Amino acid sequence: MNKKISLGAALAFMLIVAAATFSSTWIYAQTAFNERSTDLERRREMYAKFTEVDTVVRENYSGVINETLLMDSVAQGYIKGIGDRYGAYISAEEYRRLTRSKEGEDVGIGAVLEVSADGYLVVMEVYPDSPAQVAGIIEGDLIIKINDIGIAPDNAETFLSSIQGEAGTRLSLLIRRGTEETLIPELTRRVVAVPSVYSRIIPETNVGYIMIRQFNDNTPDQFSRELRRIIDAGADCLIFDVRDNKGTSLSAAVRIIDNLVPEGPIYSATYRDGTTEVKEYSDSHEINMPMVVIINGGTSSAAELFAQNLKDFGKGSIVGQTSSGVGIIQNRIRLSDGSAIDLTTALITSAAGVNFDGTGIKPDYDVPLSAGTDWLTLDEATDAQLMKALEVVQAMRKVEETVAEAEAEAEPEPEPIPEPQPQPQPQPEPQPEPEPEPEPETETDDESDDENGEESEAEGENGNGDTPTESEPEPENGTQ
Repeated sequence: MNKKISLGAALAFMLIVAAATFSSTWIYAQTAFNERSTDLERRREMYAKFTEVDTVVRENYSGVINETLLMDSVAQGYIKGIGDRYGAYISAEEYRRLTRSKEGEDVGIGAVLEVSADGYLVVMEVYPDSPAQVAGIIEGDLIIKINDIGIAPDNAETFLSSIQGEAGTRLSLLIRRGTEETLIPELTRRVVAVPSVYSRIIPETNVGYIMIRQFNDNTPDQFSRELRRIIDAGADCLIFDVRDNKGTSLSAAVRIIDNLVPEGPIYSATYRDGTTEVKEYSDSHEINMPMVVIINGGTSSAAELFAQNLKDFGKGSIVGQTSSGVGIIQNRIRLSDGSAIDLTTALITSAAGVNFDGTGIKPDYDVPLSAGTDWLTLDEATDAQLMKALEVVQAMRKVEETVAEAEAEAEPEPEPIPEPQPQPQPQPEPQPEPEPEPEPETETDDESDDENGEESEAEGENGNGDTPTESEPEPENGTQ
């Protein structure tokens, strides 16, 4: 039975619903307004305090204020004050340098330098196709003068940063190699591609070794090139070395991970409100080889995600020491004056949901190195971590080969395919033999022309060469 309500009741119901909606909206808006008002009040107090400090300083300070330095310092203090342990303020000049570094580029002579024990600058690495390489500078050279000014322990750090500069500017160097000194009268700084991936086949093995020094924008292309090169050279298992890799570019690490693992989520972001979102997926393309990753306490951020994901996808094991534990997503935001700030925006979790922020990644095989050991100076005969990685990856390869052999033996041998039998050809129906034509009768004369009155014989062959004879006539009335 249909029930009907009056128009008045319907209007009353609608008014109640509208009132409830208005009330809840008002309460929410009032709460938000109060929170914002409180926030604005706090901000007014903060600005008032800063204004007071600024006024007092300007009225009483006897020195000259560097306004740029002051504002940079205020911004640094603000970011430090919010409690973001990974947050940072970056000056405009530093931002330009970091941007070039993230892009995998450097402006300078194209060499990695360090301050030596005696206060000179020692060349640790020379980049390919760089001004330093063209000038003949090699690893191990000492730079003892820059622009005719001698380098000493008290000014070495200053000169270390002065090697870099604007593209197109020039400098001169005095180089010492052994006991000989060589003057390079002019080097022109320019943009140089920074190599971040190095590879080789470990001698007397089929193990490919790939060291990733950092994840920059050009690292994925370098990685793909080096990976293909060592596979073509015969590598059937891989060791990835990300020791002291600070991460730098999360997107670059994701592209490399996608190259190695099967289809699935690569990482997720967990935000301040507790929501989690998958940010990147890998496709179905993968490299099917045993893999091992070497990490240490300097392995950080995107490099940690790289190591953890190879383990999450079951692609390999981890050797070395616990990583640094920087498991966050950070945004670098450029400001209007060319400076920038780094802010933490989310926690990062790996493919299997592992967050390593503050704890680091614990290796499957913990292998410490002696304190103060520079692993870059070691090789497969002296580097305990690399030696263990080599042992593990070769054992993984052996297990794969054993499993493959067992599976091959377990498979039944395929039944032989019978050879095709010749099909009988249809026989033609037999044709009736033609009846032989009757031989013509041989006529004989009753009378002989022979003088002796004898009968003459008719010559004719009967098929076997015999001469047929006449048969005697049968008697007409029985036997004679």
